[in-house]
Amino acid sequence: MWVRTLDTGAEELVFCSDSRLSNGKRFDHCQKIFKFTRTDAAIGFAGDTDWAYPMIVAAVTAADVHLPSQTRALTLSKFKAHLINILNQMQREVHNYAKGEEIPGATFLFGGYDWWYKKFRIWRIEFSNRERRFTAHERTGSNAFGSLGKIEFSGDNEWTQEFRKKLKEKAQEKYGLAMNAPRGSKFNMEPLEVIRDLIRSANASHSIGGAPQAVKIYQFMNSADVGIFWPNVEQGRLYISGRPLLDYERATLKSILDPDTLNSTWCNGTPMQREIKSQPP
Repeated sequence: MWVRTLDTGAEELVFCSDSRLSNGKRFDHCQKIFKFTRTDAAIGFAGDTDWAYPMIVAAVTAADVHLPSQTRALTLSKFKAHLINILNQMQREVHNYAKGEEIPGATFLFGGYDWWYKKFRIWRIEFSNRERRFTAHERTGSNAFGSLGKIEFSGDNEWTQEFRKKLKEKAQEKYGLAMNAPRGSKFNMEPLEVIRDLIRSANASHSIGGAPQAVKIYQFMNSADVGIFWPNVEQGRLYISGRPLLDYERATLKSILDPDTLNSTWCNGTPMQREIKSQPP
């Protein structure tokens, strides 16, 4: 998850992930990023799905039925606190467990546009063994990526290390060793490019795979799923939230991506539609 800056100066918060779940098998069509009805925020996860899925579904449902959340009367930080209360409530209800099995092995990445502070904010939500509860830590800096902007990521240790390494190489190649030239340089879609390349380099035995999936949060407090042709425009199908659309499905999307050029267009058609116009994503 990172704050993307367009050439116009406008910003977007972009969530991106692979689509593979692993638990004695590989399941490559799985949603890992979830929007909220309030449209100014989203949440994703990494880690044990037996913890993450029931918790994230409960959090999304609870947020959608809570009137102050629906109307965005809850500011983003108060909404985050509400989500943490839900996660902690669920964790406390675990019972009849073997020693250590009450410790959630899941990390949540939450973020959105804060209308009170007029900026994008992102948090990492993890279970604290010392405090015996979920806690949130806000990402305020660039996570050691020069002046390129806010970014947070999570996953298996080997892949997060590889992601950081590859993204640093790409950023330094594009923006210089200090990752701040030309002055004012900010992240564009480089993190998605790295995720794309890591997925393509993975095989069936790896813990990442499937198609990339993405969600955008805009400064005007709307959110959108991003369609991606995978593995490429020429041979691929249109994927949304990690799943390829069936032949008879029709989708209206604000943008779809060519994963190689990252050109984007509006789409209203079949999963095989391949018209990609040359415009920024």
